[in-house]
Amino acid sequence: MDIRIKHFLKQIPLLPRLGYRLREARAVRQLKKWDTLPTQRNQILLATTEGRFNDSCKPIAEYLRLHRPEARMIWVCRDREFLEELPAYITPVQFESEAYYRALATSAVWVFNYLIPQGTRKRDDQLYIQVWHGDKPFKKIANDAAKSNPLYRRRTAGRRFSEDKLCDYFMTGSALFTEIWRRSVGYQGKVLSTGLPRNDILLHPAPDCTPIRQALGLGPDVRVLTYAPTFRDHKLDNGNIGTDIDLLQVLDALEQRYGGQWVCLKRAHGGKKITLENTGRSARVIDVTKYRDMTELLLISDVLLTDYSSCAGDFAYTGRPVLLYQDDFQTYTTMDRQLIFDMAQTPFYVAHTMAELKTLILGLDDEAVRENDRQILALYQSTQTDHSTADICELIIKHMQGAQL
Repeated sequence: MDIRIKHFLKQIPLLPRLGYRLREARAVRQLKKWDTLPTQRNQILLATTEGRFNDSCKPIAEYLRLHRPEARMIWVCRDREFLEELPAYITPVQFESEAYYRALATSAVWVFNYLIPQGTRKRDDQLYIQVWHGDKPFKKIANDAAKSNPLYRRRTAGRRFSEDKLCDYFMTGSALFTEIWRRSVGYQGKVLSTGLPRNDILLHPAPDCTPIRQALGLGPDVRVLTYAPTFRDHKLDNGNIGTDIDLLQVLDALEQRYGGQWVCLKRAHGGKKITLENTGRSARVIDVTKYRDMTELLLISDVLLTDYSSCAGDFAYTGRPVLLYQDDFQTYTTMDRQLIFDMAQTPFYVAHTMAELKTLILGLDDEAVRENDRQILALYQSTQTDHSTADICELIIKHMQGAQL
């Protein structure tokens, strides 16, 4: 369907509500079909927003493969293009297919990094763990977003949250986000606050980044800027980013400040696109939107440049510069999402124009940057450890063995 038609249909008040109800009814019907089958003790269902082998579900799968090799892991896929990313030990199922509903009805454990679809029902002997895809947000979510933004409320009319009824454990490395999560989706259940599994590796003292750099064709001496803006809900072009940023000027400023050769890894959110009117084509800017794992990109980055993405809070664990370029602040906070805090009251390095951004870069001081990162983590009340993967996987293993949690 043409994107303009889809955008128009979303503006009709009753259609989002109708769409949610139809999908909910389908889920209820399908799960009733399979709920007479026994729960499979060694079966785990994992689901990420795009269906890619990434985010916190990835280290969970890898840990279980190592420590519980007999486990059968099922991965919820959305795009056949990403099937080749899955390891051989994982079984893919297409979202909302017969195989998906059968796996949902029979898996002993579910792990989702997004809100579980409406109409989902869980048995008493199933364990559901929520590993939300970003515990250091800028933008309001769920009911908080709907209350503050009429456009968002209209787009999500009819959405109901099942987390409080179904979720057994919510994983987070941010006490601030725990409060937001409880309020915005009504969750009152258990919280495991040792962090998001995807961020464990960011706290390791010396992870080996050579394979990542080689996969991206980066020489050992090349320094890396990653530019990773978030999506825009309201755009006709499916959330694509349009900005006046000039990444070549940003690279020039970084080379002036730090010396050496710099490249920019440009990554759009969720497989969308970034339109750069002022940058043009250059070998110094590499599109890594199709690279599956954002955490791996953070590992090899010397500087992160984003706008309203929670990856800013994640990158603060590295002690390296986090820069925000918010040239559309007024539009974003009125047409997309309101923010959870007043940006002026945060420690973030923020620029709204190219002149401000270059001034920020040229004034970066290493010790001041490390202190800035500490302040960012304090803002979110970080509780992240380097063992959250092991913590949650041990719970999963105990559940699979029949222990009472």
